[in-house]
Amino acid sequence: MRRELPGTAKAAVRLGGSCGAPRDSWICSRAMGVTRELFRGEGFGVVEHVCAYGPGDQPFEERHGASNVAFVVGGAFEVRTPAGSAALGPGSILLGNEGDPYTCAHEAGRGDICVSLGYSTALLEDAGSSLGLRPRFRGISLGPTPAFAAIPAIARASPPALEEAALDVLARILAADAGTARLQRPRPADERRAVEALRHIDAHAGEPLSLATLAERARLTRFHFLRSFRAAVGATPHQSLLAARLRRAAKLLLETRLPVTDVAFEVGFGDLSNFIRTFRRATGRSPRAFRHRLRA
Repeated sequence: MRRELPGTAKAAVRLGGSCGAPRDSWICSRAMGVTRELFRGEGFGVVEHVCAYGPGDQPFEERHGASNVAFVVGGAFEVRTPAGSAALGPGSILLGNEGDPYTCAHEAGRGDICVSLGYSTALLEDAGSSLGLRPRFRGISLGPTPAFAAIPAIARASPPALEEAALDVLARILAADAGTARLQRPRPADERRAVEALRHIDAHAGEPLSLATLAERARLTRFHFLRSFRAAVGATPHQSLLAARLRRAAKLLLETRLPVTDVAFEVGFGDLSNFIRTFRRATGRSPRAFRHRLRA
């Protein structure tokens, strides 16, 4: 039996899914990691989970306890469902409908960190009705994209605008999911290589990383690496790198007082104007305005 959030009213959502036995937790088995509640609102909740599962642990099937949008912020893993499979790493987004089965495997390294937004059925139906979309995720994941890079930092900061941000995220995720093709089943070897590449990109996002360098590490040609990575992850290596840099930039803007120029160079942008332009395109605000609004 899944646990309810402590003190959760009937209107609040029950969170579920990601790397753990259903009977042990609403996100993951306590024995396999640590779950921290970040925010609870009417019809949705936000938690951060640090998973300790690794290559030596036997994967098993789980079911989503709510409609979940989980942002991977650390580590990498593979997820398998009846609808398909995918490799997930920092910047990837795991999607799940309440009751849907899935299995996570950590064959290329131990552990991951996810910031998960769980939505009630009523809230999902309301969003779908407003958008004219089916209130159900059809894919199992979205690849790293700059458009969602700042969301984990916003969720962790728990600003007053988090409820607004959570509803906006749901609308954008539903729209993005509706516009993506159904996932194929990439080869297991391609999934493992993609997971390893995602870990490398996240660890070295502040450095120059070329397609040729990543392909050489995977012992593939550039064309084969690009094709297999995109098939497994749902995004290109460059999109994943850009999302990693923007994700770190948003975190630094909200958690430190570093000048915007220092943030740009710290996360890997060699040009300030390019950083400001890219950040504004991804979040709708300049770095300075983003910091001011969400820290106010």
